[in-house]
Amino acid sequence: MSNVENIQKLIGRPVVSVETANALGDVDDLIVDPLAGELAGFSVRRPDDSQALASIIDVHDIGPDAIMIERDVSLVLAEASPLNTLPKAKANLLGVSVLTEHGQSMGEISGLFLSAAAPFIFIYEVRSSIFDKLLGHAFYFAASLGCAFSPDGTALVVNGNTEQMDHSLASAGRRLFGPYNSPLRKSSGLTIEVRTRT
Repeated sequence: MSNVENIQKLIGRPVVSVETANALGDVDDLIVDPLAGELAGFSVRRPDDSQALASIIDVHDIGPDAIMIERDVSLVLAEASPLNTLPKAKANLLGVSVLTEHGQSMGEISGLFLSAAAPFIFIYEVRSSIFDKLLGHAFYFAASLGCAFSPDGTALVVNGNTEQMDHSLASAGRRLFGPYNSPLRKSSGLTIEVRTRT
């Protein structure tokens, strides 16, 4: 769970070229593949206030202080990038209605979290009302449960299997990435030896 971050922590982070060490701008939003549930790239506000997009293919690393991309030319003007057709996490997914494939309303996406280590998978936080927010009630699930995203960007249909939805971010993280194995955890003492005959 140490690698799962609220997308708000990534927005505003500097984008730097590994090739030249040039600061190319700041993360303005994250680009989402809504059906695969994965990070497709970043929307970057450049120093001249223009928008450019960087594909995840060109991202060298997502660090705690900067997003490192391979080269200066990895940024493509938003209008010229094929990523421009995909939704942005903050601008286009927050507030989207979520329905199961069986027609049950789950609520709206109220938060997005991202694994900052490969695979770059999103976890959606879904709440059905303002009271849920006040009471701390929410569903958390892998964005890969998405089945369809409406063309107008107002609704997301997800797999109706509620067994894959959790009531805490930590539980959803464990479901996706497995239990956290501390390097300090003691060994069971079991040793396996493999011998071969020659």
